[in-house]
Amino acid sequence: MPVHDPWSGVARHLRTSVSPQEYETWFAPLTMRLEESRAVFTVPNRFFAEWIAERYSKLLNEALNRELGRPLDAAFEVSLEQVQAPLVQPPPTRARLAGAALNPAYVFDSFVVGHCNELAHAACLAVADAPGGQYNPLMIFGGSGLGKTHLVSAVANQLVERDPASRVHYTSSEAYSNELIQAVRFDGIHNFRDKYRHVDCLIIEDIQFLSGRERTQEEFFHTFDALFQAGRQIVLTSDKLPRDIPGLASRLRTRFEWGLLADLQTPDPETKVAILQRKATDKGVVLSRQVASYLASQPESSIRVLEGYLNRLMAVSRLRGAEADLVLARQVLGPLASERLVAVDDVLRAVAAHYGIRPADIKSSRKSRDISRPRQVAMYLARRLTNASFPDIGQALGGKDHSTVVKGVQRVEKLLAQDPELADTLRAVENSVRQDKQGE
Repeated sequence: MPVHDPWSGVARHLRTSVSPQEYETWFAPLTMRLEESRAVFTVPNRFFAEWIAERYSKLLNEALNRELGRPLDAAFEVSLEQVQAPLVQPPPTRARLAGAALNPAYVFDSFVVGHCNELAHAACLAVADAPGGQYNPLMIFGGSGLGKTHLVSAVANQLVERDPASRVHYTSSEAYSNELIQAVRFDGIHNFRDKYRHVDCLIIEDIQFLSGRERTQEEFFHTFDALFQAGRQIVLTSDKLPRDIPGLASRLRTRFEWGLLADLQTPDPETKVAILQRKATDKGVVLSRQVASYLASQPESSIRVLEGYLNRLMAVSRLRGAEADLVLARQVLGPLASERLVAVDDVLRAVAAHYGIRPADIKSSRKSRDISRPRQVAMYLARRLTNASFPDIGQALGGKDHSTVVKGVQRVEKLLAQDPELADTLRAVENSVRQDKQGE
């Protein structure tokens, strides 16, 4: 007759009560044995015991009661293997911590500056010249493929070039979280803290992925405070403003807003042309303005995608031994670009979802402000993101006259100079449209 394993039942209850990540981090390493009035859990280290006792004692007791049918208290003991194992202390390093994670091509000289990114560029230059100074922390935010990684990598590269002994650590929030989990599981939390709290500059990309990770957020909160109080530079990137990151602790949100928030906007056609020509030059290719303008006219805000178009064009040009002219560009890129075309209906759905209304409301004749503003936003973005004419947009919005669309677009353009929140709204809706198209 098989022996009943009470831990497997307790674990089953726990799995239904916490997220998969929480379970794998805090409960998967545990073992359990039963005593008269308590269940004793063997944990990897004392930090584990303190954290589970503080956060999960009630949950453990409930799971024990449900599985065993009687009340039991949860107690903890540290594994003897962990107690007896010598702690390996890595040698201290003053060298650059960013290592191979940094792209040496991402420097300020290769970054094309336009109206869409001049504030972020200037802020990163200032940080590279005087880390820990006026702009600390610095958060660069904007959609995918607009240059966040290039700018913050340029900061790291310049700091290290100026002082090779400078302790600059460049990582992502995902890597930070995974490293923390490993440190907790294998009793390396002190080494982890020593590594992150004694750098000269900490750069973390995609900080929005801290969303909902309470343990990681708590650890990063203390890391942030330690660095800030010591006058060390903190640079973050995100695809959205701190206030728009769901599940972000308020104390972290306010700290992210202490310094400077600098956004990267969708580049205008002239800036796109300049960027494409610069990237072609870096590849040893001369790209005519005509071809660059054709690439820049594609309905795609991400420079990363446009660079992919450029790479494809260059590859076919070399393969065929043909000039990368406009004829070849249309042959090679036309089918690819058409697949990613944004339609007016795509814009309508995204605008309606953002404002919590229906696309039919936008198409209606209602003139109340809660409908007219979303309608104007839809007109503006449809003109910006699609190839549709003013009459086409009017037709898609319920048969509106083209002059109505023109006035709606002009109204939004005027409001943009007065209402920063409207700019945030436009950016959020545009990012939603882009992400939906990329996910198709």
